[in-house]
Amino acid sequence: MVSHPVHPGNTAFVTGGASGIGLGIAQAMLDAGLNVVVADVRADHLDRAREALAPAGERALCIRLNVGDRDDWRRSREIVEERWRKLHILCLNAGVGVLGSMVESEAADWEWSTAVNLGGVLNGVEAFLPHMRGHGEPAHIIATSSMGGLIVANDGGIYSSAKYGVVALMEGLRRDLAGTSVSASVLCPAAVNTNIFDHERMRPEAFNSGITRDEDELNRAEALARNILSHGRSPREVGAMVYEALVANAPYVFTDNGVRPTLVARRDALLASAGAL
Repeated sequence: MVSHPVHPGNTAFVTGGASGIGLGIAQAMLDAGLNVVVADVRADHLDRAREALAPAGERALCIRLNVGDRDDWRRSREIVEERWRKLHILCLNAGVGVLGSMVESEAADWEWSTAVNLGGVLNGVEAFLPHMRGHGEPAHIIATSSMGGLIVANDGGIYSSAKYGVVALMEGLRRDLAGTSVSASVLCPAAVNTNIFDHERMRPEAFNSGITRDEDELNRAEALARNILSHGRSPREVGAMVYEALVANAPYVFTDNGVRPTLVARRDALLASAGAL
């Protein structure tokens, strides 16, 4: 087991870091004395994050990053290397909530979800893993999946397809990195009070949807999601959980045990099917 990298003076990089879980993780890392790069695609969120993190002074840096753009990732790595030389913690948290019937979906729905939710993680690993292995100090990559990466909710098939991929990616990466100075984990949050399902309004033109909703329907869907998520953990609570998981080098990070019965039911169904062979 590698020694953990959560030490004052080390550097963390958080995608989707200007709001929600990402901002909670960034705040937890700053509280622990680390330098933090907050990367996000939304300029308005970055402006608010700069204000919120101003007390950290030069230890916090906010930059724009489109996780689907490999050139953006290359530039981000150059920024880290120029300013702090080494990256120790990579938090691949950026994601978009794509909900709707798979029957009504079109290629654009799948492409957007996959490009951000899975492709953004792959691009981050590709950009920073050689650097993190190269400096030889304890380092860690943690990616945000979801409980939707383990179970599929109603209208969640498109989202879960990418999030299942994140779980598999991080499980495989952890295995491949065993015995090295770098480790990997996956965060599978349940309800957290974030804006994850407000992203439909920000969908790029290139990913115009086959799942069409009028304004009233979109408002209702967003209101329902906000109501559910508002009863979940706060981003600061999740950030503290991620901090503890990094120290412990835990392979999985869960935010509550309320989904345990559903996971047990899925396990039992799998075992029952295997036992029928």
